[in-house]
Amino acid sequence: MKARRGFSTPELTCQVRRLVAARLFLYLGAMSSYFIGVMGTLTFAMGAGVGDNAIAVALLNMCMVAGQVKGGGLLDRVGPQRYFRVAAAGLIASGLLYQVLGTSIVGVYVGAAVFGLAWGISDIIPRAFPAYLTGDMDELKRVNSMLTLVNNMATVVGPLVGGAIALVAPTQTVFLFMVGCTALACIPGFGLRALRTPAGEGTDAQAAAVESPEGSRGNDGAEGLAGGLSGKPQGSVSAGFSTIFGSSVLTLLFWATLLSFMGYGAFDPLESLFYRDVLHVGAEWMGWLSALSGVGGLIGAALAGVMPTRHINVRAMLVVLFMTGVGSLLYVSTPFVAVACVGQFTLGVAFAAFGPIANTLVQVHAPLDQVGRVNAAMGAGYNLAGAIPLLCAPTLAHVFGVQGTLIAAGVAVAVVPLAILVVRRRELADLVRVERAVEERA
Repeated sequence: MKARRGFSTPELTCQVRRLVAARLFLYLGAMSSYFIGVMGTLTFAMGAGVGDNAIAVALLNMCMVAGQVKGGGLLDRVGPQRYFRVAAAGLIASGLLYQVLGTSIVGVYVGAAVFGLAWGISDIIPRAFPAYLTGDMDELKRVNSMLTLVNNMATVVGPLVGGAIALVAPTQTVFLFMVGCTALACIPGFGLRALRTPAGEGTDAQAAAVESPEGSRGNDGAEGLAGGLSGKPQGSVSAGFSTIFGSSVLTLLFWATLLSFMGYGAFDPLESLFYRDVLHVGAEWMGWLSALSGVGGLIGAALAGVMPTRHINVRAMLVVLFMTGVGSLLYVSTPFVAVACVGQFTLGVAFAAFGPIANTLVQVHAPLDQVGRVNAAMGAGYNLAGAIPLLCAPTLAHVFGVQGTLIAAGVAVAVVPLAILVVRRRELADLVRVERAVEERA
């Protein structure tokens, strides 16, 4: 019903517009800065190799984890309005600092660490803020789809702008573009405020899940979450992990995504070398192909937005995650730019569809007063998984080559969700049935 009439209240519509606009500007600057400002500076301006890239990505990922961990607890304490101001200030400070640091390899390492910390804090915003606006699954799905849509708009425009800047100025200059984008994000962002509080959770889908008779057969759905809040450490991300492992849906989401993202970790230090040594193109192509992925992402986000709510479940999430592995394989399987373009486009479609499904599941199954820490725990797990391959990527690239290592990583991304779909198909069928019962009650 809401898909035709808009959101349920004018106040919700206003806040959704503010959130979407703020996210667009934040991600626009961050995407151009990562691809061109960090990896482009190392690979093309400084002639760095696999080891240098791996160190930079590891520092960035580890600091993103730290930012997410600290940010999740901070959001649960101070609420979305004050949290946004902290996140914006961190991105602006990191962009300005990079102008001083980004002139040497060691400086890039430090700059990447500071940028990762700020990016980790800001990454909580699209993952957790929708839960402060509505508890309705259909509305959450639409908000998350809109956020993914603007993410991919930023993925198109950000690298294009970054690539254009790299043609006429030093690559670290793109961080000034990020500073400007963050300042623009503050215009809608400073008006963000919560429309829901933890005290009102009893009317949400979470409460319906607790009352569901199907949920009494185990940890399926969101059962037991509201009752498990007492005694959890309120200032620690361990509260987020406790909530995750108290729900079969969140547990499966966590492990399936973590294991798949371990494959993606190999892409970070090797991708720029793939462009240089396998595709034989310049730094600007990192921007062009990333933009093409963003175009595919616009389609994927739109498809997720019109997907019936009854299909927002763990089985659909695994299917879409498998398709990201297929896109990854196509992307790196040949030395031809045209084939890489098709792979990037396919990967963009699948990954953009995955985001709204995963975020909606987390927001529906996490209690509101834990949503920041649950998302922090999820993000920390994913980023740590992405950092593990950095330890072996240089050695594997030396033995199997850059392209061979990337192909193996793509296989890993595809195999994990496919194996879960086959081996745990009965359990998945039970989880989907409970999910649909929860939605009907809600």
